[in-house]
Amino acid sequence: MEPVSKKLKVEDDSSASAPEPFTQKGSHDDEVTLDFGEEKLYVPQFLLCLASPVFEAMFRNEFREKKQKIVVMTGKSYEDFLDFLLCIHPRYQKAVNELNVLRIVPLADEYLVTAIVTKCKAVMKSMLSKAVKTAANVNDKEQLQPLRKCFIVLHSAVSLNYTDISVLAVNYIAKFGYCLYNDIDCTCSKNGIVYNFTLDGKIDNVTTYGDVHKECRALFTSLPDDIRCQILSERLKKVDYNNFKS
Repeated sequence: MEPVSKKLKVEDDSSASAPEPFTQKGSHDDEVTLDFGEEKLYVPQFLLCLASPVFEAMFRNEFREKKQKIVVMTGKSYEDFLDFLLCIHPRYQKAVNELNVLRIVPLADEYLVTAIVTKCKAVMKSMLSKAVKTAANVNDKEQLQPLRKCFIVLHSAVSLNYTDISVLAVNYIAKFGYCLYNDIDCTCSKNGIVYNFTLDGKIDNVTTYGDVHKECRALFTSLPDDIRCQILSERLKKVDYNNFKS
């Protein structure tokens, strides 16, 4: 008799080649089409209503989507929404991590999927904490990449009105040297080559420390005035202490 473990391995191999959920039309009886233009996703209405009170209201009330079973996803990314759906799929429960959190959190927030929002917030806080721990053990130049990550998380938190994460990010950014995100011409902005990673973990391009310095400055100056003031105020409180020791 063929071993059970061998049978399971064969079954796993076959399932690995199966198409991703929500990408095949006609897979569900209560199917709703999410229309992204040239691309579409096909999702059980029950799953959407169970996960999101926004979708539940849409399909229980007299909205156009209730009759047509088509939701036009204007301004939404097909890839991001598929990732989001895989996170709420009870069988897959795709993990929220640093590579996808800033793409998923706006969708989880918009559609009021509180369980995913909670996971996203935890990952965002972890990203900030890890960035500061990394920066505490490297020279000024190498602090630019962790700082960049903190600014990106802060921008996301500000846009979603996540005050708790914004306050945490402001406090962490204030630990970095002021010259790293200001117009001051310092040695950290001049020499050296770094790999610049996008939010999904891929190498965007190879840049100099000066390029990352410019990006950090741009991220700082594009923040709302009150947030920039908070960063500078927190920085003044720490000015008598060594970086990352306060």
